Amino acid sequence: MTRESSKENVAPPDAQGYETQRRAIEALKAEISTLRYDNENAKSNAEIQRIQQENELRRAKELADEEFKKKQAAESEHSAAVRQLGRLQQELDELRRQQDGEKAEIERRARAAEEQARLFQEQLEDLAAAKDEAARLEERKFADLNAQLQKDANKIRELEDSVFTRDNDLEEARKHLNDKDGKISEMEAEVLRLKAQTGDAETMAIIRRELSEQVAHIRTLEATNREQLTELRHLRQSHKAVAIVEEEKASLQRKLEDAETTKAELASERWQRERLEAERHAWSAYLEREGQAEFDSPEGVARALVQERINSASLLEKVGSVQVQLAERDATMESFETEKAGLLSQIEKLKANGGGGSADKARQRLERQRALAEKESRLLREQLKMYESEDATFQPDKFDEEKGQRIQKLEELVDEYKAEVKTLESQMAYLESSFNGPAAVAGTKRPAPTDEESPQHAQIGQLARKNRILQDDLDSLRTKFKVIEKELSVARDQLAAARRSSSVRVLELRDNPTARHEAVKQATIDELRTENEQLRTLVHDGESGITSFQVVPVSTLVALQRDVENAKKETASAKKQCQRLKEVWKDKSDEFKEAVFALLGWHVTFIPTNKMRVESVYYASETDEHERSITFDGDRGSMKFGGGPRSEFAMKLSDLTKYWVREKNCIPGFLAALTLEFYEQAVQEGRALQ
Repeated sequence: MTRESSKENVAPPDAQGYETQRRAIEALKAEISTLRYDNENAKSNAEIQRIQQENELRRAKELADEEFKKKQAAESEHSAAVRQLGRLQQELDELRRQQDGEKAEIERRARAAEEQARLFQEQLEDLAAAKDEAARLEERKFADLNAQLQKDANKIRELEDSVFTRDNDLEEARKHLNDKDGKISEMEAEVLRLKAQTGDAETMAIIRRELSEQVAHIRTLEATNREQLTELRHLRQSHKAVAIVEEEKASLQRKLEDAETTKAELASERWQRERLEAERHAWSAYLEREGQAEFDSPEGVARALVQERINSASLLEKVGSVQVQLAERDATMESFETEKAGLLSQIEKLKANGGGGSADKARQRLERQRALAEKESRLLREQLKMYESEDATFQPDKFDEEKGQRIQKLEELVDEYKAEVKTLESQMAYLESSFNGPAAVAGTKRPAPTDEESPQHAQIGQLARKNRILQDDLDSLRTKFKVIEKELSVARDQLAAARRSSSVRVLELRDNPTARHEAVKQATIDELRTENEQLRTLVHDGESGITSFQVVPVSTLVALQRDVENAKKETASAKKQCQRLKEVWKDKSDEFKEAVFALLGWHVTFIPTNKMRVESVYYASETDEHERSITFDGDRGSMKFGGGPRSEFAMKLSDLTKYWVREKNCIPGFLAALTLEFYEQAVQEGRALQ
């Protein structure tokens, strides 16, 4: 009869590597969220600093404009404002460079974090695939276990029914046996009476045969009952193992649900990222020029569009002003033509009257006036063409690079313009007084400039050109001011949106382990505070002599009861865990004993005092004293024979003990030699081998 382990030990899958990867991914997600939050904070801080500096720059510009319009501030104040403007411009450029560097660093870190997240995402996908494969294997194993469990349950039910039926049969047999015993006693009495009367031998033989049959049937029922009880005990152990497997399956299912949730979130994030990438490729494809992207974000496109709109509006204003000036010049030329016609008629009259010298002078004067008017008209048309060419060849990048130099030149020109305007006003007043002195002839214009007046006219022309340059610079500054105002309004909108989003930021979930722990801690603190107050009141009352016996507050009693309940729960949980571990250890030790018994032929018994008793299956003890056993002591490193060192068993094994234990110091060889010797002895004696 060979013993085999009927229960298959199915080890649960090792999920330690998967848990480590999941924790690493969660840590990286937290780091990515921290980097994004730091990026947003850096952007918001840089935006606030830029807005503050732009406000300071705008205030400085407004102050400079007021000083320019009023023309009353002193040169020292104006130079101080110019220096302050230059310093602010330098600080603004420095802050912009710092902001660009920080932005590039943050983008680099974000790209590195995204690349690392992508790698971990790929690892997570691999782990998810491995997890799915393991889950499928577990599902198949679980289906097999369920089928086996169903079969075992059906078999258990059948065996229970059979045992119940056998118990009923046994009970009936016992009742029947009792009845038979009563009948036997009666029949024995009857037999004795009959023996006394007749001495019939055949009747006694029949009675003895029936009694032997009943006894054999009862022994058969008892043997069947023992076998069924053994099988039922084994099935109960299998049922416990299946319950453990079901608990492990439930934990794996919970982990699988968590992994599915994480997978769904990851798929949603991936889809969102793909959609954003598609949108970015869509708008970047329209903005590429000669294979290179001109703008790196929609924000740059919007900023360039606003700037172009403002430039177009300013150019339209310039064109409108130039058209008005052209209309005025055309009207002036028409008046000149009318005056010319009148003067020609007067010249004809004067020629007819004989005034040739004065007519030649008037004609020359009119020719000079006409030439000047045509020259001014031509200059205006060239100026209009120049505006149009500037609009066609407008380059905002160079304009941004030359912005600081043009502002500085503009300030210098403003200083020169102040002095020249004062000189020009005095000269104009002098000219007006000189022109208003003699009576002007009707239909005549200003006289030809003399040698003394030609430098003044040249200076006036130079001032007019400078005035046009200043007007162009002023228009460009107004355009920049409008662009900055637009950026400021956009920044304010973004800041307001950020504030609105920050007002509803999710700090923690409503129901999470941290919140529950904090709630329990807060409840404990509140109870302790209440208990402290009641204890203070009790101490105060005790000092006042109000209470004559020792009492405790209700809160203290409630806290103690709560501690007792918690201790009971922990004790019950520990007992349950200990009981479960004992059951698992017992099952494992039984499996180990069965394995040692089946492979090596030794019965192994563990003794609580760190000892182990072994007994050969080929030379078993005849009594319960274990006189043919060997006991190993792990603490002392000793070996003892059953019955003592002078027993028959010890004397029989003295030669093997001396050779294998004392000389060779080899316990496995000693046990193997004993197994061979006991086996040969059992074969020679003809004992049944198990």
